[in-house]
Amino acid sequence: MEKNIANLKVLIVEDDDLLANQVKREVTSLGWEFVIVGTVRAARAKFAKVAFDLVILDRMLDDSEDGLALIRWFNELETKAPGILVASRLGATHDHILALDLGADDYINKPYDLEELNARLRAVARRVRGKRVPESVEVWEGMEIRTINRTALWHGEAISLRPQSFEILKVLVSLKGEYISRDVLWRSVWESYKSLPPQETVINTALSRLRGNLSVLPDAPLIINNRLGYRLTLKKADNQE
Repeated sequence: MEKNIANLKVLIVEDDDLLANQVKREVTSLGWEFVIVGTVRAARAKFAKVAFDLVILDRMLDDSEDGLALIRWFNELETKAPGILVASRLGATHDHILALDLGADDYINKPYDLEELNARLRAVARRVRGKRVPESVEVWEGMEIRTINRTALWHGEAISLRPQSFEILKVLVSLKGEYISRDVLWRSVWESYKSLPPQETVINTALSRLRGNLSVLPDAPLIINNRLGYRLTLKKADNQE
């Protein structure tokens, strides 16, 4: 496990024992500590005692309180909120938008694929690191993103990018080769339109342009996508998958 996402403390807010055990297994496989509670009230009580790094949050809980109430509570605190992955059967677009606008980092619909859950957890964990330790430079393999002067470099050579392409690349590099879902990519890059569902044509055109920018680089990194979302990879690593 990479150091920047190792030794995390995770609060699992889930009242379904079967699903809680599934999440527990994935969290354990990542080497993280965890506590399981079944209500928002219990979650508040635990968080008052332990500084959790990440919360996996159901919405329809035993106390009939929407799990999103916990995010609202985090927003009222003076300390920095943990990373939040909402996992819920409420899977409509407006449910996603509501949670993400409140401050959730990602949203996964139930029933979920365990491989996807694991990937989403790792991606949120990296964003937690970004929240807690603000950085002006992101580095992944030979790629360097300098956020203050908005410059991208590949093995020390500047890459000519449009502002939108830079924003997409910045998000992908920050995840260190892990996946980001289409919904989260849309709301991370197209912030002015995050209340709209992801626009396939806009995303595809922007990614095609960025792929073109990257394709001229020596040993260019690739942007791949599948059901888990999008991620950066090296050609060599991609051939080994």
